[in-house]
Amino acid sequence: MCFGLNEPEQQEIKHNEIEKTFNYIEDLEELGKKLDKKNRETFSKDEFESLYITETNALEDINNLRNGEKDDFKDSIKNLKKEALETEILFASDDFDIFGAMSEDKTKINNIGNTKHREIKRSKFRILDITKSTKNEQYVKKLSEITKYLDKALDRAKFGFKLNAFYASTVPLNTKDYCILHINPKNALDELKDCDKINLYNIKLNEETKGIALTNIAYYDNANRTLPLGMDLSDKIILDMSKQKLELKKQKLFRINQEIDEMKAQTKIVCVYEYVIVDGLGEECDN
Repeated sequence: MCFGLNEPEQQEIKHNEIEKTFNYIEDLEELGKKLDKKNRETFSKDEFESLYITETNALEDINNLRNGEKDDFKDSIKNLKKEALETEILFASDDFDIFGAMSEDKTKINNIGNTKHREIKRSKFRILDITKSTKNEQYVKKLSEITKYLDKALDRAKFGFKLNAFYASTVPLNTKDYCILHINPKNALDELKDCDKINLYNIKLNEETKGIALTNIAYYDNANRTLPLGMDLSDKIILDMSKQKLELKKQKLFRINQEIDEMKAQTKIVCVYEYVIVDGLGEECDN
């Protein structure tokens, strides 16, 4: 069962054709460079670190705290400490200080695609101030700080391009939280590989939409100014859904064959909802 007002039109479609069906922008490389350049000119270090945290499992805690749904995160803190300990095993002892940041070796060479750089990957443990003694009060304070930086960044951000963004879910559209969407609908669907009935929300962004793409600069600090421009690490966009005035334009039902692994594929029902963003007067934005 799909969640919607009307019984949508049904259509058969192959999974590998879904990008074409939704006019997926194939030249993400050039778009990513433009968005990354714009981000670097617009946002601060604290804002980039807050954007990075939205890519982690702390986003649920941020949304819960922001909406007043929860203020006790002892389980999350426990899991973060455990993850920090497990992550330490993956690094040599001189590269990782447990419950701290990785050592900032300015000479280490990393690669993004075929491009080399000397930048340090952002650490959620450092940004969230996870230490052996971190308590709930400290964690809540840090989440609140991150929320302020996110609100500040999103308040002055304008996406600058017309683009479709996609969010997959098994429940009605989230209209109150920070939400991560994909430029590529296939990547949105892949997040729910275990589900045989999926709602795919297609949000049509325009130049005035207040949203931020998670470009390369969201993942590395670029202290050495060697980080390549682009969206090589993800195709994700963050929106504050509580600030979007949406109008449902189309609704359609697809059946797709989605590859689970090399040996297995599964037929799935995808209920697609196409939304446009309207302005404060209720007029549809040009898109």
